[in-house]
Amino acid sequence: MSFIKKPLGLLVFVFVFVATPGFAQYKHNVGPFLRNFKNKHRYEIGGNVVMPFGEFTGVVRVNDANGRYVGDSTATRTLTGGMGYGVDLGLSLPFRGTGHISCWAASVHLMANQYMWKNLNQTMNTGGTYVDAGTPVNATTLQIMLPIGVEWKVGNDAILSKRLNFGASLGAGVIPQVNLTALEGVDYIDPGYGWGVRPYAKAEAAFFTGFCWKLRFMYSPGNVNLLDVNRRLTADLTDGPFTIRSTGNFIFSLLIMPWSVKWQEYDWWNTYDTYNQHDRFN
Repeated sequence: MSFIKKPLGLLVFVFVFVATPGFAQYKHNVGPFLRNFKNKHRYEIGGNVVMPFGEFTGVVRVNDANGRYVGDSTATRTLTGGMGYGVDLGLSLPFRGTGHISCWAASVHLMANQYMWKNLNQTMNTGGTYVDAGTPVNATTLQIMLPIGVEWKVGNDAILSKRLNFGASLGAGVIPQVNLTALEGVDYIDPGYGWGVRPYAKAEAAFFTGFCWKLRFMYSPGNVNLLDVNRRLTADLTDGPFTIRSTGNFIFSLLIMPWSVKWQEYDWWNTYDTYNQHDRFN
């Protein structure tokens, strides 16, 4: 059971092996797939916290121990972007039931995130150590994403039930995306447009406390080119040419289902009615 030591493994253990047996008394029906696009009760909206990862490749200035310039070197180094923020609108579309309160569903979201890459013009000493330049160069990336995937769902948001306190989802898919990246304070370098498609994996926990809200963890690996600077920067901005690329994102999201307050349940705290007619997908 070593997988329980990992956050994702713990989530699966708690919600699948603990929560699911307690929900097994309920039933549902899966309705027409496309009808879910019109079902406002399945929509969710919220905010993202983004931790981006990237890579810098380019020409850097090399200084000796006294700070004197001794030449240039081509280098590749890892970038960790500053924490970013974004918004998220999405929904799930059930297409196959797998149990009384579980199903397979398609997941479609639209996200917009913004984050920063700092200290792109670090210099290098003769020992190979990077040093922040006196005048830092930062870049800001605006990221528009359309995650599309398949997920297995169980619990309250799977069957839109107020009487189920918990739910969970595990999913994977692909993220078509476009990224607009611009250097701050360097107006003679045009912004870069980076296009790409990369995979993602996610885990969600859903809670009903008068309305349904969710915590989601998503990881998306893969390389997407963000910005190509094909010239040396002027004055003391010494890096260039160079390239920035994204190598992955970790996204933590807090979501709410605004119409969950109108899910068709009479008493969300009452479980005596085992086969309530409203415990269904549509």
